Amino acid sequence: MDKMTHEDLLRLTSVQDGPCISIYMPALISKTLQMEFDALVRRTQYLLNHDKREELREELMENLYNFNPSEYLSSQEKGLAVFVNKHWHSYFPVTHDLPSQVVVADSFHLKPLLEDLQKEHVFNILVLTANECLFFNCDGDKTAESHTFLYHQGQHSNSIHWKFQDESEDVQIPHLKSHLRGRGQQDSKFKKKSSVKLFLRWIEAKIKKGAGYRTLPLYVFTSNTLFLAYKEISSHPDPIHFPVDTSKGLPRTESLLHQANTQIHKNSRKHKSVATAEMAELSSQKKVVDDILKISKAALSGKIKTLFLRDNIEIWGLLHRKSGQLTMHEKQMDSKDDDILDDIACEVIRHGGEVMVLTSNDMPTGSPVAAILNQ
Repeated sequence: MDKMTHEDLLRLTSVQDGPCISIYMPALISKTLQMEFDALVRRTQYLLNHDKREELREELMENLYNFNPSEYLSSQEKGLAVFVNKHWHSYFPVTHDLPSQVVVADSFHLKPLLEDLQKEHVFNILVLTANECLFFNCDGDKTAESHTFLYHQGQHSNSIHWKFQDESEDVQIPHLKSHLRGRGQQDSKFKKKSSVKLFLRWIEAKIKKGAGYRTLPLYVFTSNTLFLAYKEISSHPDPIHFPVDTSKGLPRTESLLHQANTQIHKNSRKHKSVATAEMAELSSQKKVVDDILKISKAALSGKIKTLFLRDNIEIWGLLHRKSGQLTMHEKQMDSKDDDILDDIACEVIRHGGEVMVLTSNDMPTGSPVAAILNQ
């Protein structure tokens, strides 16, 4: 099976070509993980038995029989999602807790991955000293070192060394000419400042090419002076500074991740607080919709700005995509049923809206779903 990217995950929100198998499992020790997966595969077989496309059933199950989940989980990951239909045979490792669950429906079940779909815990880290730099792509507690930069000051010239995956590059830079002040003294401060700026511009030229560089949070661990210099040349709209003493070398990666994730959680709580306050105000003005049928139709037409879902609840049945009508069941019945709240959430994300999961106490009414519509 192929490992999925975030872009692949977003594409799944548009797939309506069943039967679509979605399997979720938490990270367990190898033997227990295989037993859990085998149980989920048996549940998949049971649900597929209701589907009349026998040849397709056998093809889909063959992909699962040949899959060993322990081969695809690293020590940094907390769970695994597997997606199979006649076009997709893919897996997505996650860095947060997952339920043990299988859903077979005409679309993929993605509600356990709402955080991943919206990149809530994906960010970049830049660690910077005057002669060394590391740039990381991060997903929760999981990090990949994307770029490494070294700036070496030699007797006759300076050099910049860059490495990214299997690529590398070395550039020699002649010493910058000294500028003279009025009394004939060399402007060594200007020379040093220009050298640092050149190093920073080289760093920016490389890292800004990465996907999502301008849209993901960027946490810069460096001194106050270097941060101000970097911010002047950075194309990122809002780099966030974490002051560190760069004279002691680069901080430990674990410390960087802890500080960045603390900031992510703080920002998330603040954002959710602002959104729920807005919802409460609009609810008092009768501008919050909590009728699930009206919400389903608004979601299909891309009219929802923010969708609020009550946590730990599922409504099984069918969302009829053309009409927006709903057919509800008390439990998952066959290979057509999905969680209707999942289908609505996928439509909202697919159209550029936002989805938030709230406790029952934070929901504006007793309804399991509410929405603020686009103005």
